[in-house]
Amino acid sequence: MTESFCKMPRPLMAATQWVSLTTGEHLALSGQDKILWAWMKDRYDFFTSQHKNWFDNQDDIAKYTGCSVSTVKRFIQLLNKHGYLKKTQRRVHGFAYSNSYTIVQDLVLASVEKVTPLPLPLVQEERTPDYAPIIFPVALTHAEPVAVSPEPVRLAAREQAGWDDEPQWNIRSSG
Repeated sequence: MTESFCKMPRPLMAATQWVSLTTGEHLALSGQDKILWAWMKDRYDFFTSQHKNWFDNQDDIAKYTGCSVSTVKRFIQLLNKHGYLKKTQRRVHGFAYSNSYTIVQDLVLASVEKVTPLPLPLVQEERTPDYAPIIFPVALTHAEPVAVSPEPVRLAAREQAGWDDEPQWNIRSSG
């Protein structure tokens, strides 16, 4: 099975805003917007590398990104309004329309404070616990089973009452 991956650049992951190309204002960038942009950019790059137009419909974009169709529509409208995306409609089968998308420019992220990357863990170093492990003595971990005999008072009471239909229990050890 071959898997394909959609890469999300680290600056996009760290960004909280993007810049409008038409107004210059800073717009909020949610986690869903980041996923949508990364997926849409990946699909656009895939189709343009094959010299084709990108014709994914909004239902498919929503299905593959885990977002709602209304979120996809809202984000596409924002990208179109702020100069990042051109949407072209063409008539299909006489009465239906299909949208073709062209990404004009990569998303310009608003300047955010520098996020220092976390250091990668050292693979060679063994982790040691911050506490002393509990070591159980051998006598507690390998104890022999103990058989307890029934109470003699109850047996005498049963014999006097004539209860001899009770099963006799044999105690065996497993192990």
